[in-house]
Amino acid sequence: MRKYNKSIIITLLVLISTSCSNWLTLAPEEGVTREEFWQTKEQVASAVVGCYASLMDGPVEKMFMWGELRADMIDNGNKIDANFSNVIDGEISASNSVVNWADFYQTINNCNLVLKYAPNVLKTDGTFTQQQLKAYEAEALTIRAMMYFYLVRSFKDVPLMLTAAVTDDQTYAIPKTSGTVILDSLVSDLKIAIANAPIAYSSTSQNKTHVTTWTAKTLLADIYLWQENYEACNKLCDEVIGSGRFSLIKVRKSYYQVTDGGVVDTVSVANEADAESFFNNSYVTGNSVESIFEIPFTSVKNNPFYSILSPSSCKLKPKSDIVEGLVFPDALYASAQDATDIRSSGCSYRLGYIWKYVGDGRSGSPRFNSNYTTPWLVYKYSDILLMKAEALNQLGLKADGVVAQGYYTKSVASMNIVRSARNAVETSDYNFQAPISGTSLETAILDERSREFAYEGKRWYDVLRYAKRDNYGGDNIQYLNNLAIRSAAPEKQQSLIAKYKDPKHNSHYWPIYVSEIEANKELKQNEFYAQ
Repeated sequence: MRKYNKSIIITLLVLISTSCSNWLTLAPEEGVTREEFWQTKEQVASAVVGCYASLMDGPVEKMFMWGELRADMIDNGNKIDANFSNVIDGEISASNSVVNWADFYQTINNCNLVLKYAPNVLKTDGTFTQQQLKAYEAEALTIRAMMYFYLVRSFKDVPLMLTAAVTDDQTYAIPKTSGTVILDSLVSDLKIAIANAPIAYSSTSQNKTHVTTWTAKTLLADIYLWQENYEACNKLCDEVIGSGRFSLIKVRKSYYQVTDGGVVDTVSVANEADAESFFNNSYVTGNSVESIFEIPFTSVKNNPFYSILSPSSCKLKPKSDIVEGLVFPDALYASAQDATDIRSSGCSYRLGYIWKYVGDGRSGSPRFNSNYTTPWLVYKYSDILLMKAEALNQLGLKADGVVAQGYYTKSVASMNIVRSARNAVETSDYNFQAPISGTSLETAILDERSREFAYEGKRWYDVLRYAKRDNYGGDNIQYLNNLAIRSAAPEKQQSLIAKYKDPKHNSHYWPIYVSEIEANKELKQNEFYAQ
């Protein structure tokens, strides 16, 4: 591993104020040594803030890239970036900076420093309590677990670094640990975090931008889903739902009847003011009733998407034939202005841009540079509802008869809460009547996730999770093959499908960045890329 400079955590950013939805200013505390720093509870609090702060740059950008570039909803923009374009085409190499994981390990090291030094402050600050220490440790454990979950899903096996690098000349040379082993350790850490993290803070902004027990439970539910522990996933989802602390933004609808070829149909159109409110609360101001954990940005500290998605740069744009044709089925009788599914035009895409990061409103204008303040939504309430739907469906697929139908019915109900709130277009694919087909429902849930989390860094991980299920059982690899057909250029499709069919499935994960291989002689390149 590379060495990690202690000044990242010691030269800390500080809080703006407890009433603000954001963590930090950009002014560091200069000249503070490690020996001077870990003395008071306020310094521990600042160190934890440093963990959050380190998420705002590299990790957020990579959360987006790693979850979208290999998927099927994004395309090269007007200004071609070779690194992005190569990934989109399935031509991935260890020299591509997209695969550089250094920012994730920097955040991990920041968390490790808190876990190493914060307990010592109990001896130097008599006002620092064991309960406060455990709460801060819960935040660090959860953030660290989040970083490792991204790494394992992206690289499979990675170095597990649980000891802090504390000196400028300290270098770690450690081999990879099995991703399975890492995930088991994250489960243990998150159980501790769930027990000790705050249930709530003193303000809404803190509840959304700081780790709570609900953040830790949602992350653990997501890990359980990846591990195919569906009972445990469903149980945690029920706990978050039962808390009553989150809900979906309500959108009113108007209904009218239309006749087409003698067939009378009822069409619903979302109230435009409510749809606008959904957009603003989710992608402009943040801190919505739906948010479980988000990474905030302001005009002082913008999100990283201006240089990637804005009209002036536009390195990436929606893959319009997929997004407008397949992901969001056209509403037959709704005008463009009265969009049925509030996640489609004016939210996920508009004017050829990924609008939820670019637009200042559903029907507004592109943002100015300083207004790139959309929060990064790590988890929201719909995550819980759709994870529950997926877990229940998988439990049904492993059951028989009436028991299976019971699981399917509950799965459909959970998914339909999301579909109803978003005014999703009704199609025959979602008209589930008994007896429900679990395999059809499986596909429907995946498609619903593509709409709900469009460009929120989840699509590749969703499809890979479906493909690897039951050790790539049955024809699950077809989920990735379909992705290749939808994402790659025609001349690249067969090559990409051949890579995905590789029996060892190593191509499903990233190569390790070349500089990491050079710096850490214990690291072995992922097999598919070692040729």
